[in-house]
Amino acid sequence: MNKAIIAGIAAGILVVGLVFSPVFNGNPLSAVDAASHTGAHRHVTLIASEQAVQVAPDNALHPGGLMYNAMVFNGTIPGPVIAVNQGDTLEITLRNDGEVIHSLDFHAGIGPSNALSGNVGPGEEKTWTLQANTAGAFLYHCGADGLLGVWEHIANGMYGGIVVHAQKEKPAKEFYVVFGEIYNGEDAGLFAGDNSTDTAGSFDLGKFAADQPDLVLTNGMAHKYVPAIGASTQLPLNPELLAEMNAGNLTNFFKVKPGELTRWYLVNPGPNGYVAFHFISGMMDVRDGSVRGNYGNVDRQDETWTIPPGSATVIEATFPEEGIYVGVDHNMNHVVRGAAFAVVATNGATADDQPPGSWVESKASLKENAMMMEN
Repeated sequence: MNKAIIAGIAAGILVVGLVFSPVFNGNPLSAVDAASHTGAHRHVTLIASEQAVQVAPDNALHPGGLMYNAMVFNGTIPGPVIAVNQGDTLEITLRNDGEVIHSLDFHAGIGPSNALSGNVGPGEEKTWTLQANTAGAFLYHCGADGLLGVWEHIANGMYGGIVVHAQKEKPAKEFYVVFGEIYNGEDAGLFAGDNSTDTAGSFDLGKFAADQPDLVLTNGMAHKYVPAIGASTQLPLNPELLAEMNAGNLTNFFKVKPGELTRWYLVNPGPNGYVAFHFISGMMDVRDGSVRGNYGNVDRQDETWTIPPGSATVIEATFPEEGIYVGVDHNMNHVVRGAAFAVVATNGATADDQPPGSWVESKASLKENAMMMEN
């Protein structure tokens, strides 16, 4: 990558960001259409547990970084992205390795038997299936004890996204980005190197009720993809990322080739806040709904798109020239809390160099794997 571009990045990537879009108002296929689909069968296991995780880097805003007593799927905030092709059958097992009751609310399903797991107690597991008949991006989250405390389980990190690739989807470089709020009862000076739950913050019901989040996470951490802001005066927000960037290492950045089609699966679990998503220096096509095998209700060349809590969306964008673009929540108080990510447009980008945790299995890959299993 051009040294001048890297120097420009170091000079100051804007801290902005957060991605999300409105509730996926997808119209399911008709019974006739659904019955005609003979897609692949995919099984996914989600493991629920409680553990301390790092939610903010060591920086001037949070000296030492912040640890938080989270609730997680498969050990991380967010939970893993689940990708299937439209018409596939998805079988989900929820295994509870934690100490409290967990459950699952799956927004891609329609009807209680397809969308809700029911309570899964500690040491238990439960499996159910659903038909992935509606193309798009959808939220899944813990439903707590039959909705009792669901707000806390979501705020503690128990959420993720499902991608249902449309039948007529065009090839694109794809990314999974999830935003979520932290209402932290211990919000200053916690040493991130100590994984003890005794030194980590916990959910604060008062802050939640007052709608005062301490952090807005991007794929599990505030300012995870933003090394610094400022040009004349620079404020480091993620010093480790800044050091990598200054060394010419862009592994943990979103990288795209100028002019290539990119597709962003953006998930907003909330639990409270809306996201006014915007690409600085870019525009986007918003795709919501499902129309018989394709994404529907396309809103083209938009500047900002509102995504309510409890929702996910599909956004496509092309970045025309080399340089830095930034995905932001244009609600600026969310920027300070961590909601932003940098996108580097460079001819050195490759098809599979997404940052860890943001890769989405493609429609073609899913189809190829299904054929291999059949054979």
